[in-house]
Amino acid sequence: MMKLNNLIAEISNILGISATGRMILSSLVKTKKELSVSEITAKIKRSERSVRAQLKVLTKLGLVRRKIIITKKSRLAYRYFAPLINELTESVKKETLGRLRRLEMRMRGISGR
Repeated sequence: MMKLNNLIAEISNILGISATGRMILSSLVKTKKELSVSEITAKIKRSERSVRAQLKVLTKLGLVRRKIIITKKSRLAYRYFAPLINELTESVKKETLGRLRRLEMRMRGISGR
């Protein structure tokens, strides 16, 4: 479990993920289940607003996936889950390389003057 915590901490540091985001990612990786926003909120004891905001960031980075479900009241909802560990590292690699490419392009723009 310690190695997993270290991996999540390293991913969070590399991508600048907040403490709440780190807690969400850790919770999803450890439970290995699909969780709703309210279940995540209860697990990590953070506000629904901050959980939703961080889920949006984590989903955009590819560190968290979501699945659409229909509730008993016929409403759409999401269940969130963490991808496999190797997919997590691929998402980090993709994001980091994209950031590096953008940085190189900006540097070329400055040096071209």
